Amino acid sequence: MLMPSGLVITGLVILMAIIWRRRHVAFAGYANWLIGWLGTLALLAYVLSTPWFGLMLSHTLSGLVQGRELQDPTDADAMVVLTAGMWDAGPVGWIPRPEGIHRLAVAYELQRMINLRMPVIVSGGHTKGGQNPSEAKVTASFFARQRTELTPTELEEASTDTYESAMQLAPVLAKRGARNVLLVTSDVHMLRALATFRARGIDAIPAPALNLPRNMGARALLPSAYGVMFTADALYEILGITGYLLTGKISFSDLTYDINKGQ
Repeated sequence: MLMPSGLVITGLVILMAIIWRRRHVAFAGYANWLIGWLGTLALLAYVLSTPWFGLMLSHTLSGLVQGRELQDPTDADAMVVLTAGMWDAGPVGWIPRPEGIHRLAVAYELQRMINLRMPVIVSGGHTKGGQNPSEAKVTASFFARQRTELTPTELEEASTDTYESAMQLAPVLAKRGARNVLLVTSDVHMLRALATFRARGIDAIPAPALNLPRNMGARALLPSAYGVMFTADALYEILGITGYLLTGKISFSDLTYDINKGQ
């Protein structure tokens, strides 16, 4: 209900409740107030549905990302890719969502450029129930059917969210002595993902799958499905960061990078 459409629906429900309670009051007595409320809801719906607003929030979140940089990319020990969901395509079977495909495509390209022997760890569990395949398996299999070059790919299939991915992978990476871990996820998700891994003792190196457009021209001011999507993703991350902070999964210090502390 805190997504763009939900906020407008909530406002309409509140408005209808107020109208119902005042149904015996002459309409003329609060007509101006009613028009003002409806105008505010219409303006809110318009702003939340424009790519301009969603991209502003998204670029603000991605701009807050701070992290280590490798002087020599070949020093990377491993790469972690966080999945982004999947859907049931009926007879075709389970298909990874486009964002997950985008992330893994970026990871494989980085692997090709840096070190073909560097393992790519795809993290995503059985989010649709234990009877169905994991997100990691579905996403990796999508590429396995199309790739002719054999490169090491490993699956982490127990986690169902970012926090659980960090919990599952932290001991694995520590046992391997992996100090330089590239973390691949979307731009808008990177701030929360980095903080979560830092809180588990993994000072990951951000490798965002750049998917946010920089300039959409005049179209950015027109309401569209893209606008709703950008706004929803950004609000989801803001709520996710807030929830992680309130539940102690991360701290404020995990959201920043202190070069003096090596983190």
